[in-house]
Amino acid sequence: EQLNADRLLRRDKLKERRERHKEKLDSKRKKKLATKKFISAQTILKHALRKQHQSRQFIKLAEKHDGRHRHESKTAAQERLDRSSHRVALVVRAKGKLIPTSVAVAFRRLGLEKIYTSRLVRLTPSTERALVQLRPFCIVGFPTTEQLTQLLRTRGALWVEETKTKRFITSNMLLEQALGAYNILCIEDLAEALTSTTAHENLDVILKHIAPFDFHPPRQLYLERHRTVHQKLEIVNPESFAAYLQQQLDGNAKREKKDKKREARKAAAPSAKKSS
Repeated sequence: EQLNADRLLRRDKLKERRERHKEKLDSKRKKKLATKKFISAQTILKHALRKQHQSRQFIKLAEKHDGRHRHESKTAAQERLDRSSHRVALVVRAKGKLIPTSVAVAFRRLGLEKIYTSRLVRLTPSTERALVQLRPFCIVGFPTTEQLTQLLRTRGALWVEETKTKRFITSNMLLEQALGAYNILCIEDLAEALTSTTAHENLDVILKHIAPFDFHPPRQLYLERHRTVHQKLEIVNPESFAAYLQQQLDGNAKREKKDKKREARKAAAPSAKKSS
């Protein structure tokens, strides 16, 4: 018993030492990023022109989307989205604070306050328009059931409305307590409800219970050391988990396109035989 007590005490001391070391490194990193440097007029002008270009791009994308669907009512748009195979999109913010106000407001509406934050968004006519506009500033995709299960298992958290905090999903008991009323008893049930082709009747309530993901930059300092302060604060690191996730989502989109083309060829083949 004494040996076990000593082991536990040693383990706690090591844990405290690691936490203190981590806090020290974080404070050093924050101080380094917070140090103000001289910014030339040329750099200020470059940032202003970039913002102007981004705001024009944001407006043009909205106009293009509205023009494409100008004859479509809200109910017709919702029916079109209901017929599609996707109900929920995964959105990751890929830009920092040096963006136009209109873009920042759109991110705030989706609940993406800072770079590397991510959340699951239900596709509606309004969110579809917002995602089309935010395409150049974020990572958007549709994860498979397996990918979403893995994501929820490793980084998933539940949002506690009373305390305005998030609680990581450490066991299925937490899910059962929060979402048991909607027939969701484990992570697999939750992933299936979100990626199912037929919409879950309580999908909006379920999404409200899922907290935003935080995909933070790589913890290994050597992967961030070579980057400038601007790159660290404004651009997603290509070695980060968010960049890896983008590759996975792009791969899903390419596979879907190939499958659709294959199905179209199969459907066209019998009609071509009949005509001949």
